[in-house]
Amino acid sequence: MSVVFIPRSFTPPDSKIREAIPTVPQLLWDEALNNPAEQFLSRCGKRIRAAIVNESFRLAGGVGDAPQQIAEAIELLHAGSLIVDDIEDDSAERRGWPTLHREIGMPLALNTGNWLYFRSLEKLADAEIDPKSSHRMLVQVVRTVRRCHEGQALDLSAAVDLLQSSEIRPTALAISRLKTGGLTALSSWLGAAAAGANRITRKALGRFGTNVGVCLQMRNDLNELRRFLHGEQRFDDLRNARVTWPWAWAAERLSKTEMLVLQHRLRNAFGDIQELKSVAQRLLDVVGDRGDLSIITRLERELTLLGEHVESTQSMRSALSKLQGMR
Repeated sequence: MSVVFIPRSFTPPDSKIREAIPTVPQLLWDEALNNPAEQFLSRCGKRIRAAIVNESFRLAGGVGDAPQQIAEAIELLHAGSLIVDDIEDDSAERRGWPTLHREIGMPLALNTGNWLYFRSLEKLADAEIDPKSSHRMLVQVVRTVRRCHEGQALDLSAAVDLLQSSEIRPTALAISRLKTGGLTALSSWLGAAAAGANRITRKALGRFGTNVGVCLQMRNDLNELRRFLHGEQRFDDLRNARVTWPWAWAAERLSKTEMLVLQHRLRNAFGDIQELKSVAQRLLDVVGDRGDLSIITRLERELTLLGEHVESTQSMRSALSKLQGMR
């Protein structure tokens, strides 16, 4: 995705703004915003959300792809959230590269992440859509971003080693629905809205997107543990005692005593890499194939339910095929 940030011939259009912001060297704009944002966006990502926008647009009756600005808006919003998440988690790596705040410092990285939120809204506002639909979309984006922050607050404050076994799954589900599920639901909802779909179809695609997002979070949680055991250095979920799906599945299979022992081991690891790897291995051993089966089952169920509202889900199934078997 090519995203133009501040034009090379940046000139504020309003005369009052022009007086307030004198012409400055382009190099300063590049160092302040263009380079950090373009650098982060250029890193390889799955672009699943942009694909869902276009698939939902077609499923809802649209021809071809949705307006490009909508898919770009979703990717910019997602990118901004990743930058902020990495700061809040004090992550060292993202997509095989050092996190942005480790490269350029927290102040500039935080500003870039927040700026991408607003750039996303501008992209959406610039889409060639009728004013009524445009207003509806902007309201939906603001509501979704607010819920994502609520989910992030829960994610940051809840510690898996301090929860009762019965509390872990509901907490993991709430976080997943509000954060990853919320943004993915927004992707499918916007695609449907851009195609002029009725309220029932928009709602059906929004529900579908929520559950796809939950599956994305399940897959990410599993993959982080698996990659950590295979030598990757990103283990933020364990280090920060996050409430993740492997813990939720383990809580369903272990006795309360066994669960307390595992939680105690995590609490006392104190950054000990070998102990954290041992906890990760124990989690994966207990979970077995439960996680992968949960993802497949949830996706199949949601594709079936979506089929009651659209003619065919085959194209959406193809777009999500990698998610079901990805390890």
